[in-house]
Amino acid sequence: MTVSGEIPASVQERVARLQQLQQTLSVLIAEKQRLQAELEEINMAIEELNKSGDNAVVYKSVGPVMVQTSKERLLSELNEKRELDETRIKVLEKQEGRTRAQMEGLQKELQAQLGELQKPPS
Repeated sequence: MTVSGEIPASVQERVARLQQLQQTLSVLIAEKQRLQAELEEINMAIEELNKSGDNAVVYKSVGPVMVQTSKERLLSELNEKRELDETRIKVLEKQEGRTRAQMEGLQKELQAQLGELQKPPS
């Protein structure tokens, strides 16, 4: 603390930035978990479709309606969705890593700055 007991503006700014990064990280993690759950559902659906016969009657959900479609078309759509989700997960993982690294750097800066503030004046 400074002699007056106030927290310097630079420390306040770093704390605010750290809180912002923590919120960003929470959003990234939640979105990644949602995509991973969706990906698991897609993989289970593909597995079940692959177990069914070539002439199996299959349906897909379009809003509140179920529509008949071909097994091949549905597999193609699911595989496309799987690839998209996998790509989005990789992007989120990179963003998560960068955010964590920024947080670590900012925490070190804050610790150093607070350590300087706690030293008694010479």
